[in-house]
Amino acid sequence: MDHYFESEDDLSRLRLKIGHLEKEWSEMCDSWDDRGNIRSIEDDLIPLIISTHAAIEDLTAHLIITFVIKRKFSEGAFEYVYSGMSQSHREQLLANCGILSNETRGKLSDFKGLRNDVAHGTFMKLDWYRDNIQEKMDAAFEVLNAFEEAFTNSDLIDDIYERNKVL
Repeated sequence: MDHYFESEDDLSRLRLKIGHLEKEWSEMCDSWDDRGNIRSIEDDLIPLIISTHAAIEDLTAHLIITFVIKRKFSEGAFEYVYSGMSQSHREQLLANCGILSNETRGKLSDFKGLRNDVAHGTFMKLDWYRDNIQEKMDAAFEVLNAFEEAFTNSDLIDDIYERNKVL
């Protein structure tokens, strides 16, 4: 089967972006104060949550282009998938096409709730434990790594195309 592949430059940028976000997250976890003083990391955590969600949105658009559309398409179609479709619609399309599992959708939904709270909550104060921040961020990076693998692991790419594997 003639598969669509991201360019090596795009894949390198993808790996660097995810690696950078994961490194930031790891450093925050290391500096986290177990007594619950989230203020020590909150100024860095909120932009990281938003940037991580943006990376997930970007990758879901590329998953649609790679595994659903699979062929040359117009710039307008790309703009619609990338900018015109809501994230929920992209996830629904990937699920309907058998590419995204319900488990992964649940992880994305939990993380999206955290992102929406910090992005849209006027006076949102994060609480490490109440908001399950570590669990939701770890799940987000698990999903990001699975999405990255969908572009870099040729066996997984074949399995997704043949509908033998879901993310």
